[in-house]
Amino acid sequence: MLFDINDTEIHRIRDIFSTFDNDGSGSITLNELKDIYSALGHDFSDNEIMGLMHKMDLNEDGFITFHEFLNLYKNHVFFKLQEEKLIEAFKICDLDGNKYVTLDELKSIMYEVGENLKDPQVNAILKEVDRDNDNRINFKEFIQLMKNCSD
Repeated sequence: MLFDINDTEIHRIRDIFSTFDNDGSGSITLNELKDIYSALGHDFSDNEIMGLMHKMDLNEDGFITFHEFLNLYKNHVFFKLQEEKLIEAFKICDLDGNKYVTLDELKSIMYEVGENLKDPQVNAILKEVDRDNDNRINFKEFIQLMKNCSD
């Protein structure tokens, strides 16, 4: 699925988390959190790390468990990586570069991927995804379409 972290990635994240969990307690501190993100290739400022810590520390005990860390990683960092892929996919579907996928572009894309759909079927897809009823798909609507396709 598009928005799921695969097992290999989870093991990599757990290994890095464990490396910084020096006492083996299953939790880390604010300073260790910054080191972990740095090891994963994501550098955040002290303010950003404090904000992340506040969001992650669900029981407000001053420590982050692996489960808390993985949830934040999945919802913020991993989603950002996936969003970059979605931007590229959207650009491919937006044939005329106007920042929208129109009915004709949707028909063309569906045909290219082997879905030979009739006009009423393509119209139904457009209507289902088009939340602002402008008869075209913007990037936000496109993300929702991709989420629905990966479920």
